Amino acid sequence: MNPTFLEPARARFNELVATMSERDRKLFVGLVVVVAVAVLGGLGWLGKGQLADARSRVTAREASLAQIDALAAEQAAGAEEVARIEAELKRRAGEDLPAFMEKAAQKAGVGTNLAAVREREVSTQGNLEEKRYGVELNKVSTAQLAEFLHAVETDGYPLRIRNMKTRTSTQAGVKILNATFEVSAFKLVENAESPEGGTP
Repeated sequence: MNPTFLEPARARFNELVATMSERDRKLFVGLVVVVAVAVLGGLGWLGKGQLADARSRVTAREASLAQIDALAAEQAAGAEEVARIEAELKRRAGEDLPAFMEKAAQKAGVGTNLAAVREREVSTQGNLEEKRYGVELNKVSTAQLAEFLHAVETDGYPLRIRNMKTRTSTQAGVKILNATFEVSAFKLVENAESPEGGTP
């Protein structure tokens, strides 16, 4: 169906073309073709730009989702690690550090060389109690010291060796070590005191 309101424009266009010479008519047709190609090219470029923009937004959203998934996995792993540590703290709650150090020294064959395990200070943060000890191990070889440290650090007891100092001497031509450690032992405080004025 041809709309009647276009008839005057069509008639005017046909009249204009009819009055043109053959050369002008060819130039006019060429111009129309160039304009049409330019318009179509512009529409194609615009479409490609919009498609590229959409793809860019999709890529950004996929990256955001991947980051969220990674954070969720990290949080889940962190929660599992916290649960594991709390379970270990509860399991070792009845064993104090001096007793553990004696067992580790005996396991390493230096039970008689463990000179002292002295409590120095106690601090509490939330429901976690930290006790710091000074530990002295005397007249041991380098291999014995390494064996003792291995026994202490691989048993799973909730502790941290904060620093270690050694002094070297020679006895009967043999090099021996005297070692001192600062060790923190951790414990869950199940029945922490309520704040003043709070409900027990």
